[in-house]
Amino acid sequence: MATLSATLVRKKMGRQSGRGERLLSRASVVFVLLGLLVVTCNAQNTAFPPAELRLSSPPSSISGSRNLQEALSKIVAARGATRLYPNSAAEQFSLGMALKTVGEDEAAAKAFERALQLDPKFAQAWFQQGNASADRGEWPRAAEHFRRALAVDAEYVASHLGLGEMLLRLGEFDQAAKEFTFALQLDSSSAGARYGLGLVRLQQGDLVGAEKEVRQALVLQPKLLPAQQSLGGILVRERRWAEAVTILRGVIARDAGSLEARNALAAALQASGDKERAAEEFKRARELSRQELALHRAQGQYNQGLELWYAGKLEEAAAAFRRAIKVKPDYAKAHNNLGGVLWQMQDASGALAEFEAAAQYDPGYAEAHNNCGTALLQSQDLKGAMQEFHAALASRPGFALAHVNLGRALAVNQDLTGAEAELRRAIVLAPEMAVAHVHLGIVLASGTSTLSNDARAELKEGLRLDPKLSSLIPPQLARELQ
Repeated sequence: MATLSATLVRKKMGRQSGRGERLLSRASVVFVLLGLLVVTCNAQNTAFPPAELRLSSPPSSISGSRNLQEALSKIVAARGATRLYPNSAAEQFSLGMALKTVGEDEAAAKAFERALQLDPKFAQAWFQQGNASADRGEWPRAAEHFRRALAVDAEYVASHLGLGEMLLRLGEFDQAAKEFTFALQLDSSSAGARYGLGLVRLQQGDLVGAEKEVRQALVLQPKLLPAQQSLGGILVRERRWAEAVTILRGVIARDAGSLEARNALAAALQASGDKERAAEEFKRARELSRQELALHRAQGQYNQGLELWYAGKLEEAAAAFRRAIKVKPDYAKAHNNLGGVLWQMQDASGALAEFEAAAQYDPGYAEAHNNCGTALLQSQDLKGAMQEFHAALASRPGFALAHVNLGRALAVNQDLTGAEAELRRAIVLAPEMAVAHVHLGIVLASGTSTLSNDARAELKEGLRLDPKLSSLIPPQLARELQ
């Protein structure tokens, strides 16, 4: 059975906070500079698009079998606790946090939702729902979630930061400033609150105040790249060219693809008389701008392709994905989903080529690696398939479908112990995944003369969840199940 994974348009920001009686201000917070910084240098007008900040680094990805096993053990324990205490909001929340550690944000969100159904006054769960809404770009909804958290716990610093961020995005600058100020009263070491106040001051035209706040944020968190970029832009507006050049060169050294920093640096260099280097930076900025424009155009075709695919119009969907790729040849998601459409159209070789292209353009794209592995497994390239499944799991350790597929490949390779381990990991991550139960039952029954109780239980559970999977079960095992 071909087990592919599709990609939806979605932006993940990797937020996560630790547990406790109250979440502290070290939660990941994203701010956006909504206004455009415009600088006139001779006859050159340079606009600086919105800058984005991630206050703290995303959660470290889980690597290594030991770390993954520890994470899975926590998920097993959390699931066990939810079965023992089905009416406990705290246990549902613990399950959600355990799922977040392996990157399974959708499953985690469902657990947080169940926690809120059990206890509508669970502040931490409202905060996590606010993060999820923010990640989807649903600013008003996210603001409401953060407000619900604060209605329960008025001293919840992370929720003040989250609400301030949403208000800043929505243009409610005075209210945003109040949230950041309150966060600072609760935690004077909050770099996010300082930077948020800096962005508010900038919107209000107070360059001196903005610079002061941003610099204080950098004292608290010196390597905060978006704050460095914003400081560079402020210095350009203040016509302090030499200082701006120093700051912006440091930003570009860490993020060579920043269009905002390139534009600002070019403007500062031109104003300071270094026209040759300014021209080089403007040229690079134009190329980055061209690439961003191409991406926006390609995304339109990509979204159309998704709609057509969901509507079952495969030929038209393939054409839309190809148009996206023509506009932006390195658009990994378009390659991956074109591969998915071709797979459905029984063009296995064409699908494999697109999956490989997606993985090449985005080596951390777990779904593309999983799909590539599935296609290779069907073509009997066992070694290549396992390499791709391992690559998928290296990027996304909690990817249940990739664990299933790796288990299938190991079973074909006669590594039944390894196959069983992978399939059990998949079931820990996604207990309702019927195909994992069926394949585990088949593995447990391999090499035995009779169907064991464990094998029988897994096969029956898989068929209970999805009766259509009976076609996967070998005839002899199917007869013993009856």
